[in-house]
Amino acid sequence: MSIIHKSTFPDIELFQGSITDFIRTGAYAEDDYKPCMIDYESGEQLTQKQILDCADQFRSLLYQHGVQKTPNRDERIGDVVIPFIDNNIYLPAIHYACLELGCCMNPASTQQTPLELSKQIRVTDPKVIIYQRKYRKTVMHAVDLVCYTNFPIVIEFETLLFLRSSAPPPPKHAKFHITSTEQARKRIAYLGMSSGTSGKSKAVRLSHHNIVACSQVSQVTFPALYKASNVCVAVLPSCHVFGLYIFFMVLPRSGGTTIMHTKFDLKQLLESQKKYKANFLPLVPPIAVQLAKNPLVKNYSESLKQVKLIMSAAAPLGAEVTQSLINAVGPQVRVVQGYGMTETSPCVTLFDPADPHLHIKACGKLVPNCEVRIVADGVDQPAYSGSVADVAKNKTDNLPVGEIWVRGPQVMDGYHKNKSATLEAFVEASDSSVCYNTKWLRTGDVGLVDSLGRFMIVDRTKEMIKSMSKQVAPAELEDMLLAHSDVSDAAVIGVENEAKGTEQIRAFLVLKKGGDALEVKKWMDSKLPKYKQLHGGVVVVEQIPKSQAGKILRRVLRQRQDDVVMGIDVAKL
Repeated sequence: MSIIHKSTFPDIELFQGSITDFIRTGAYAEDDYKPCMIDYESGEQLTQKQILDCADQFRSLLYQHGVQKTPNRDERIGDVVIPFIDNNIYLPAIHYACLELGCCMNPASTQQTPLELSKQIRVTDPKVIIYQRKYRKTVMHAVDLVCYTNFPIVIEFETLLFLRSSAPPPPKHAKFHITSTEQARKRIAYLGMSSGTSGKSKAVRLSHHNIVACSQVSQVTFPALYKASNVCVAVLPSCHVFGLYIFFMVLPRSGGTTIMHTKFDLKQLLESQKKYKANFLPLVPPIAVQLAKNPLVKNYSESLKQVKLIMSAAAPLGAEVTQSLINAVGPQVRVVQGYGMTETSPCVTLFDPADPHLHIKACGKLVPNCEVRIVADGVDQPAYSGSVADVAKNKTDNLPVGEIWVRGPQVMDGYHKNKSATLEAFVEASDSSVCYNTKWLRTGDVGLVDSLGRFMIVDRTKEMIKSMSKQVAPAELEDMLLAHSDVSDAAVIGVENEAKGTEQIRAFLVLKKGGDALEVKKWMDSKLPKYKQLHGGVVVVEQIPKSQAGKILRRVLRQRQDDVVMGIDVAKL
């Protein structure tokens, strides 16, 4: 029998237009006074009206370049556009312009190597890549690696910026209109890159309805996030769904201000907060750890009193780190956690700082219009009769934990061009009452819900490693290691480093005669972005433990003791 856990908040009526319709109908869409985006380095500011005017200019220029709503093989997706651009105050306008042309955005991390970017290109098959000038070599190398038959349109971001002021008004037909509820649910707006609930990198299909619904339901659960008085320091990359959701949806719609940083630097974050009196910091655990423990923070104790809200996501934030963070920033701050994934646009649970049930170990309450099942060995689990506060004390108890299954309007359509992964991720629902509740997403995360509706993530069934708040698929790294001539077998796991608030990647190698483990590590790291490198070192073993079916027994590797670990990176991550 299914036990369905419902939100403690009532369902709400959902907006049925496009993402840009949602932004343009917001209360601050015509605001031409208050800054919406501020560039930290230059101090340049854009109001919400200026951003939307820029979007019209970019739409005109991109249309002239042939960017449009032309469907690919999948009629629900227009031209796929990869923006290969750092955080930038003009980046929201690029997104809005492409979406209004009927395109599908596929953001890419500028930290990627050409090899990494080429893999993304193969998965999503973009028609257009918009890149910053400094990344031209990376983009062109990546495209060459793919061996395109139809070379994508490659457009320099700086050229668009230069030409925008002289751009003619976009023609009326250069705008894609969503005219029905069904179209909003079916039209794919974003392909977000994720390792998913299992396996290698996949492109998550998120519709206009998914993204907008997530913004709406999260406002009910977390009203403090939607205050016009919010001034936010943006050090998280907007190429990931968490940053995109906060910086391009929540803050523009609610009238908040975003201070854009191209990258994370602790001193710059602190200086930015001080200069602009920022009161809201969205973070991930590795950054939270630095803010909690770096002695530099003491020099900013007075200005940090302005910070009222810290939101941590992407991975669980430990109770000790949370308390250290409060001690460092000040007693006025409220630290809240949320839970979600790219596949849920990204929110499933959130906490408002004013919630009387706020707890340091919980990751929030279920957003409205959303339901969850907690399934262990095929059996649905009830709510925990105790409190999340008691979980650590009752480790030996038979807690009602299980894999979290979720359904709601923010849940993805599926994985792009990957039917098998989509089928594996979903379970058909037999009791659906609305169109978006026809199937359950198996998240791969293990957790529980207590009697007050608070969720807690206690483990992961997924094999993905959370390195520097990014998902890393072991299978991808193992494939690369096996390509080295000195390696006969390999396995990869994540090793928790609480001091840095992240997992570090460790490789177990079976070497051929004469093989050098450190040389393999050096070779591997040279091909990967920092978060995928083997900071946890390498261990030489005689064989990799595997099941009869040939599956690597990572549990056995995690239990190993007294290993000789070579090449551990003790440098600052």
